[in-house]
Formats: sequence, structure tokens, C-alpha cells
Amino acid sequence: MFSNHRKTIGVFVESAINEFSNKLCQGVISEAEKKGYNVAIFTPYGNYGENERYFKGDNQLYHLPPYEDFDGVIVALDTMQKQESRQIVLEHIKNRCHCPVISVRELVENANNFFVDNSTCMEGIIRHFVEEHGFTRLCFMSGPESHWDAVERMECFKRVMAEYQLPVGEHQLFYGDYWKNKGGEACDWFLEGQQMPQAIICANDYMATAVASELIRRGIRIPEEICVSGYDGMEDALKFTPSITTMSVPFYEMGRKAVAVIEEKQETPEQVQDYYFDIRLMAGESCGCMKENGTEIVKMRRDWHEEAKVDQNRQMQFHFLTIHLSASHTISEMSEHIQNFILNIEGIKDYCVCFCEDLKNREDFSDYSDTMEMRIGMRNGVSMGHINIPFDKKELLPSEITDEGPQIWYFTPLHFQDKTFGYEATSFMTPEITGNLYLYWNIIIGKKIQDTLIYHQMQNLIVELENLYDRDSLTGMYNRRGLEDRGGKLFEEAREEKKPLFLSIIDLDGMKQINDNHGHVEGDYALKMIQKAISTSCREESIQARSGGDEFVVIGKDIDESEGAAWMEGIDAFLTTFNQSGKKKYDIHASYGYVCRIPGEKDSMETYIKESDEIMYKNKIENKKRRNEPLR
Repeated sequence: MFSNHRKTIGVFVESAINEFSNKLCQGVISEAEKKGYNVAIFTPYGNYGENERYFKGDNQLYHLPPYEDFDGVIVALDTMQKQESRQIVLEHIKNRCHCPVISVRELVENANNFFVDNSTCMEGIIRHFVEEHGFTRLCFMSGPESHWDAVERMECFKRVMAEYQLPVGEHQLFYGDYWKNKGGEACDWFLEGQQMPQAIICANDYMATAVASELIRRGIRIPEEICVSGYDGMEDALKFTPSITTMSVPFYEMGRKAVAVIEEKQETPEQVQDYYFDIRLMAGESCGCMKENGTEIVKMRRDWHEEAKVDQNRQMQFHFLTIHLSASHTISEMSEHIQNFILNIEGIKDYCVCFCEDLKNREDFSDYSDTMEMRIGMRNGVSMGHINIPFDKKELLPSEITDEGPQIWYFTPLHFQDKTFGYEATSFMTPEITGNLYLYWNIIIGKKIQDTLIYHQMQNLIVELENLYDRDSLTGMYNRRGLEDRGGKLFEEAREEKKPLFLSIIDLDGMKQINDNHGHVEGDYALKMIQKAISTSCREESIQARSGGDEFVVIGKDIDESEGAAWMEGIDAFLTTFNQSGKKKYDIHASYGYVCRIPGEKDSMETYIKESDEIMYKNKIENKKRRNEPLR
């Protein structure tokens, strides 16, 4: 994998841009680079907007990796929004992996599980409110009741409250969603109690910011009237105003420890155990105790302000990329624009786009092809120009964009709805800035690939329609309409350039007899043999047409009479050879007449056709006499 013979760790997280996923991956990368491991992070964006077709295409990335070649696997199942994603990854790991497996924050059989103890994890913050603030009226917002960790956190709250002999009434408990959708419902429930709560403790930071926002909207002051706390130590919660008091989970250290465990158990992957990590209280403005963590929070807010300015430039790059791509109609044109704009995205060292093989002619878009093609590449901040490098899918990337050092790559899917086009691979300059992937950028490219494929299909349809319009359906030659259009233009060119124009009329002899004696299928066969004789004997660039019935026309510019005569002799020789082969019970003959001269002022296509036709008719009579055929 990666063509450098180093051991490789596969990491499976959804939406690596989320803080937990980001910090976990940063810890993995930091330790892996020290120990000389490659890291391949597979990170779809998830089921945004509950679009099942989009979700199916996004999820296809989990089928891409060569699981059997990994030397270690780290999986964060709780980052995956839907059960289908978890099942795909777990099935591949179970059936194909032969290496140490780490599961972070969720129990997986036959894996090394990394946990914080949910039975005690909420204790620190509850004790803080009771012992430091003297509160007795505490409410608790847990996660979904169907989640085992949410149930354990709720039980922890009840146990510690009982230890302090504090009452827990109906309106002090609420099951949320671990997201930001139920802040209003939670506040309604808690505020319906007999007394206003002194603090609302939330089982994660997303719910805490939602509750705080709702309290502020209702005019309730934080922390003067109600304190709020969260859990996880997410930067978004600390940047929030007021900053949320929270319990910090060591995601970064989990990532580092995961690499250490993988290295330790290389020879004994079947020996698994559970690991527990300590958490710490980070008091913020939402409980009035910011002093201890004030410097850290101020720094985060300053960094957030700087990132906001960088994000303005990034959004501008996305908008202008969209504008430039709108004028692209081929993968090559797309590639040039993408390479130009990726250079302006901060923090990216290496980047490439790998497409399924022969994408524009592909009919099945349900999976990745065995051979992939790298069509876009940037290495060490420098564009690789126009490229098309095929490679084995199992390698993930071609050797042209990797080297002997530890390879650290994020893989994201490129698709439109459930159509799989390929994937992006991104490598960042340092572990500290890694993981800044952009769904908008990804969607722009996926949509443009779809538009390009549709454009290509439409162009093919236009060609087919044009062929139907000016082509003879039996022989594939130009029909009378095509002859008039192309032949007329060629005639005028010959007149203006004062070059000789060759025009021949060729007629199938005995067409009626073949149809009457052998059937119309054989008549069609004879017509196609005349077409084959013409295409074999005449220049490819000449205009060749079936002008109607059993009559054919050949036109060539800058053809002298000797070459034109040789064409006609070639037709005779072709048919003679065919007749001698005895393939049919009948012979195929043709008569022709031609004119070859520089068109004069009084000449026209019609005069050339008329002259050639008269010569052809005389030759037809002579040919019939020679073959002792009736003249009628």
C-alpha cells in the first residue's frame, strides 16, 4: 500500500471536520509519523439532508480500502450517523482484517475498546455545582434513550444526586438527541417544574449550546439565573458566548494511544482489552468560573477570529471555482481549474483526484473500478499538470504522488447521488492543521463530473441525430441530404481553390432481378457490398453517398483523372473477387460514370451529376451487352 513498504493504519471516521474526529485523527497522525507508519483516513461526509441516494454514494467509500492489507485499524463508530455505515465497516473488519483493531467510544467484540467511564464521567461536573456553587436544583439532559452511553450517564446523575440526598423530580430529567435540535423542548420541560433550576447539565456540548441559546432567546441570563454545562470539551462550546463549562475528553491522547496499542499488539492481534481515559473539568462563563481556563478560551476565540478571515478567502475560492468549472465540458478542462484553485486552499501539501477507469464511457457507477486513474495532482504545493496515471485500486494512490516517508492521507468520496465517480485524497502540511476538508468543495466537483458526463452523452446523441438526419440507415453512407450539404461545400471549395473535382455516379446492376429472385434481404446485402467496394477503393476523406435506390455518388477534391479512374477500377476488382468467391448464388456488378475537372463559372453540382449519370447509363448498356443480359 502506498508503494513504500511501510505498515499502514486504516482509520474510519465520518465527517473528519467534526472536532472529535479531527482531534482523534491528529493524535493518530502525530504518533504514527513518529513511529514510521502510513495512515489512511477514510471519511465520508454522512447523511446530510436525509438523502438516501446521496448517502448510498457517500457510503461507498467504506468499500474502497484493502482491509486485509492494514497493519492496524481504528474505528469511531459513534461518528457515523446511520447504522448501515457501522455495519459496512464492521463486516469488512470482521471478515478481512488480521490486525489489531481499536474502537473508540463504542464497544466492539474482539477489539481493543477505548472508553471514558460513563458511570462516573458526569460526577466531576455535578460535584462542581453542588460543592463549589452550593446548588441543590440540578436538571440533566441526556442523549437518546436508545443509546447505552446516554442511559449510563443518566444513571450516573441519579446516583450522585442520591449521594448528596438531593431530590430528582420528573421535570429534572430529559432525553435529548446528542445534537442541537431539542434545546427548546428541554427548556420547556425543565422550566415547567415547581422551581426554576439553578443549573442544566447536558450530556454533550452540542446540546449544551442549544440549551444556552434557547435560554438567552427567552431572556434568561447565564450564569446569573441558570448555569449550563456540557460534556466533551469541544472548541465550539468554549468559543460560544458565554463559554460553556464542560468536561474535557482527551480525544487527541486517544489517537496517540491507539497507535501505541497497534504497535504493541502487532504479533498478538487476538489479545484485546478495554482502556479507560480520565477527563477533566473545564469551567467557563456559563457557570461563572472562567478564571482557571480564561487564557485558553481567549486564545481559542482569537484563533476562531483568524480562521473566520481565512474562511472568507476559502469561500471566495469555492465560488470562483464554480464559475470556472461552469465553462468546462471535459475532465481535462475540469482538472486544470481544480489544480489552479487547490493551490490557494491553506494548509494542503498534497492533493489528488482519482477517477474510475474510462469514466466517460462507464456504464456501471455502483462501485470503484479495479484500475483507477489519477487525473488531478498537486505535490508539495506544485501542480503536476495534465496527467492520467492508471494504478491498482489496492494501492490507493499511484507511486508518482507518494514517497518513502510515512504517508498520511485523507480519502473522501466523489459521487453524485448514488453514482460513484472516484475519490479525493488530501495530505496536510502538519498534524496540527490536518483534517480541514470541505463538503462544499467536494459537492462542487461531484456535481460538475455529473454535468460533464451528461454533456458527453448529449454530444453523442447529437452526433447520432445528425447521422439519422444525413446518413443512410442501411449502408451508413451519406444520404441525399448529406450529399447536398457536404458535396455542395466541397464543390465550392474546389471552384475557389481552382482544384480538380472528381465526381462519380455508381449504379448497382440488376437490383430488380436480385430482389425478385432472391428476396429483398439479398438486395440489401448487394447494396452493402457496393458500399464496401467504394469505401475500400476510394480515399477515406472523399464524400461517399447513397443518393437513392441503387445509386451511389463519390466526390473527391484535388483528385486527378488517373487517380479517379484507379478508384473505379478498384471497385471493379473488389466485386470481381467477391463474385469469384462463390459466396452467393448471384453476382454483383456495378456501372459507373465520372467527371474530373476544375469547376468553371457555369458549372454546378447538378451539371457534374448529369454528365456523370449520362456516362454511367451508356456504360450500363455496354456492360449488359457484354454480360449478355437483357437491356430493359
